[in-house]
Amino acid sequence: MKQVFKGRGSQSNPSNRFNRQRIEYEAGEEFRPVLSDIPLPVVPPKNCSTEYIKDTSASVIATNNSPDVGFDASINPYRGCEHGCAYCYARPTHEYLGFSAGIDFEQKILVKHRAPELLRSAPERPGWKGRLLGMSGVTDPYQPVERRLGITRSCLAVLAEFRNPVNIVTKNALVTRDIDHLQELARFNAVRVTLSITTLDRKLQGTMEPRTSTPKNRLEAIRTLSEAGIPVGVNVAPVIPGLNDNEIPAILKAAAEAGAEHAVYLMVRLPLGVADLFEEWLEVHMPERKQKVMARI
Repeated sequence: MKQVFKGRGSQSNPSNRFNRQRIEYEAGEEFRPVLSDIPLPVVPPKNCSTEYIKDTSASVIATNNSPDVGFDASINPYRGCEHGCAYCYARPTHEYLGFSAGIDFEQKILVKHRAPELLRSAPERPGWKGRLLGMSGVTDPYQPVERRLGITRSCLAVLAEFRNPVNIVTKNALVTRDIDHLQELARFNAVRVTLSITTLDRKLQGTMEPRTSTPKNRLEAIRTLSEAGIPVGVNVAPVIPGLNDNEIPAILKAAAEAGAEHAVYLMVRLPLGVADLFEEWLEVHMPERKQKVMARI
């Protein structure tokens, strides 16, 4: 399989598992609608530029009771993620919005412009008790568009004002832009930042996590945050057997030298259609290792 879309983690747009209507393209015709319970492949859109869609959600704090998640409440300023990590466990969440877990997840980004306003309304309500908030659960709060929109930054300003604790996980060095708010939160022991580093191999990162910060820049972000007095650590995630598991010692060493004070790791998770998408990525970028990697996951 040849790479179709440069700079994207997905190379296809599989059918949404909730839809009975499937579209199968054939040579000589633009499209043919098919009604079936059997998912059929969908040809990815020709134009793969990112589309930003207004999200009209009436709340911004999401809760969960999953024992597999390290927090029970989180803030997602966006839905979908332009970082486009090929293995991302959150891809199936886009299907709840009527989109695909493939290209759609990294191309159609829902933007919560009112997130800071909605966040402020929570602690202003009678009976509010501060709680640790994760930022974010199913998207990266510092994906590329954040540089322009600053929604995450505005949310941090609200959290700093109310001294509400927050745990930030990101693959983007843009987090250092918000050192002022992070330092204010750190004064009250109310913040922890974790940079996820999957690999130190620039080439592997560039294809598997195409629009994230480079490993070098993530390590530099750890150093910058550490020197600013902000608790910062590294998340070796995801660990993919047969692909990057041999890098764990090197990542931990590099992160510690940069100033990381804590470290965690997470094994790769490929729920629902993500397994097929990741296998497709392997077929495009390293077919010689595809069978070995998928056999060990």
